[in-house]
Amino acid sequence: MRLAHHLLRHPSGTWHFRVIVPKDLRPFLRLSVLKRSLGTKDPGLARAWAYALGARCAEMFATARARMGAGMSEMDGDWDEDYQGFFSKGKPATNPPKVGKWELETPEGFRFKTDGSEREHKQGMEVLRAVLDARAALEAHGSLEPTARPAHRAPLLTLAQAIEGYSEVEAKAMKPNTWLQRRRALDHFAKVIGPTAAVVTITRPKASRWSDDLLKSGQSKPYVANQVSHVAQLFESLLQKGLVRDNPVKGLVVAKKSEKAARRSSGHGWEPFEEPTLKRIFDPENFGRIRKDHVRWGAIIGLYTGARVGEIAQLFLRDFVVLDGVPCVKICADSDGQSVKTGEGGERLVPLHPDLLALGIMERVEHLRAEGHERFFPQMRIDSAAGKGNSISKGFNYYLGTIGVKPRRAAGIIGIHSLRKTMIQQLQGWAPLPAERRRALVGHENGDPAPDTHAGSYMRAWKPDELAAFFPALPWRAWLKMSAIKSLL
Repeated sequence: MRLAHHLLRHPSGTWHFRVIVPKDLRPFLRLSVLKRSLGTKDPGLARAWAYALGARCAEMFATARARMGAGMSEMDGDWDEDYQGFFSKGKPATNPPKVGKWELETPEGFRFKTDGSEREHKQGMEVLRAVLDARAALEAHGSLEPTARPAHRAPLLTLAQAIEGYSEVEAKAMKPNTWLQRRRALDHFAKVIGPTAAVVTITRPKASRWSDDLLKSGQSKPYVANQVSHVAQLFESLLQKGLVRDNPVKGLVVAKKSEKAARRSSGHGWEPFEEPTLKRIFDPENFGRIRKDHVRWGAIIGLYTGARVGEIAQLFLRDFVVLDGVPCVKICADSDGQSVKTGEGGERLVPLHPDLLALGIMERVEHLRAEGHERFFPQMRIDSAAGKGNSISKGFNYYLGTIGVKPRRAAGIIGIHSLRKTMIQQLQGWAPLPAERRRALVGHENGDPAPDTHAGSYMRAWKPDELAAFFPALPWRAWLKMSAIKSLL
């Protein structure tokens, strides 16, 4: 039996269930309205409880009519025990109402029946809620008329199915390392929520238990915010396809600027190298321990250009050019396998420092061209799932360990990226080099974090000789043993 009921929202946000007692039953039941706080602010869960309570009310009204037909003048004591305890007129219930054994049919023809056990009740409520949410999503998408009665009941999309479908569509368009991180986040989310959970049943409170557990486990807030961002992209995709009504994950954890700043001030993050450490790293006796050619050249190029390790690893010989008489290297995505960081600052021109020329970088380029190679590091893989520069990063980190170079602070990080930070901080103190040119050299957008109109719309590209103003800012030659390093390169 179907029963019309109403859901009302209290000013506090809590949902209430309300049913008008049929006129012929009011004298018998001594009630005109049945109402109950559902103890939840979640509209999806409120609808599910309302259906279950509505079924119980319908059962009660049918029982009342049968007893009226049997000549009874009012409900007996069973009413107090079986029905009246369902409905309260006082404060909202702290727990959702328990309905025990119940059976109902939704307007779409879905039938449910439980045996009265707590386990079956919970399972029934989850299924019911999934059906209601799925129908609401279809109605919102225009795929189902409000009064439609489906001839076939399509199975609900599970979280595992959603992740696999998302993987097939999105993985190829992402950088391997980015996808690896996203897939790990999705798999962990599925492990906690349950791979068989219908995506329409995943609520914000349920998702927040996953993010809260990550924080409680000791993971940093920026890390958890990153995991949340990855998983939120799955639900954004489902939202665009009309398979869910909202994104229960988006914005669960957000690392504020003040929190990031406090984390940096406590020593978390990349550390630059101080001059005594640089001397140890590039001491020929130590530097000779590096076996891989790409690790040696990667470190030297990083020291003099501040380029990102992936940008160094993906260099093609055609990227080395002479413009206006100035030897330069282009950081670009003009060849297969290349990519640059998102934003206008990614693609750029970097004049080659005189020390790099003295160390033989152009001689290497010409030699490799003569041998028929296309890339600056022809033997090195750039298709690693961990990123194009993974081989350089791993080799350099191993080298730092062999010579005993460690972070200054317990939470600090050192590696090939430390050379980029070292170079930028060295340029920072060079007055003849304006900040705009410094950003152009290292691949940061003008006006980071928000480019201004002047820089983004009116300024032209910097000329090689203008960018070459940074050359005197790098004093490495004062202590770098050039001839010995060149022989190792």
